[in-house]
Amino acid sequence: MLLVSAGWLAGCGSSPGPGDPRDLGPSDRFIADRDATDGDRDGDGTPDELDGCPDDSSKVEPGECGCGVPEGTCPIEHIGTTEAYDPDGQEVVIERPSASAEGDLLVLILHRTDDDLPLFVDGWTRVAECYKGDNAHDCGTEATCTTWHDDPAYCAAFDGSGDGHDLAQAVFYRVVGVGEPTAYSFDLNLDTTGAPGWAILTALRNAATTDPVRDWAGVGCDRDLNSVFPSVDGVAGDMVLLSQSFDDPTASESFTAPPGTELLGYVSMSDEAGFLFGGILGATGATGPMETGGPGGPGCKDALISLTVIPR
Repeated sequence: MLLVSAGWLAGCGSSPGPGDPRDLGPSDRFIADRDATDGDRDGDGTPDELDGCPDDSSKVEPGECGCGVPEGTCPIEHIGTTEAYDPDGQEVVIERPSASAEGDLLVLILHRTDDDLPLFVDGWTRVAECYKGDNAHDCGTEATCTTWHDDPAYCAAFDGSGDGHDLAQAVFYRVVGVGEPTAYSFDLNLDTTGAPGWAILTALRNAATTDPVRDWAGVGCDRDLNSVFPSVDGVAGDMVLLSQSFDDPTASESFTAPPGTELLGYVSMSDEAGFLFGGILGATGATGPMETGGPGGPGCKDALISLTVIPR
């Protein structure tokens, strides 16, 4: 660029030579001036002035993934998380994360203690669950439900896990659509009275929106002061989410994020707490058990779910 300008100035008063800009017509001279001033750093044939990704030769617009990231390989991005609590579980109202937008994946975890928790919620698809009738029980699931209430959204008894009332959580998802509500309300009750219910809602961008969960596992009694989330299978680039129900109030510092994850959501009230941790997997294969740090708490007072979310 400077050589063209400098040569032109140095040649003032001399006759134009072949290729000299003074020998070009008005239209050709405009093109030469534009090319000389705009440049093309990534060499893709689009001047930097017109290139939305001037340092990425494969793209001229950021697209969904941004410059430097090929389309179809966008990393999952955590957009925001909200929490809610209701003392009788009859009106758990939770706001949608404010930065979430059409096409984002919403992952909802509903928690309950000392009462029923529905396995089915209108407008949401369940992907994981853990129901305990006693501290020492392992996770009851839809597959192990032996008796259903008259209302088919509720299981009355689980094989090996009692009635599932002591502590329970279920994980659901939906995709943000056009005209999506800014908040959601859940009545967890099977009858007119109820015990506490709480919720954590997280929004993920660039996650798969059809069958987004690759793998999940639950454990109801890890027999460890720390919480040891079960191993799940994943692929590098998946997001692992770790959801914990805890049957006592506790500070967020009691259970710190397992290595490779961070705390995304936390709620603690009168007799219960919930945690959500998350992170992007750097390798393919089984994650192995994932253990929280901090002082922890009694060994079988939690219900734990691990799951892997697939990128779009």
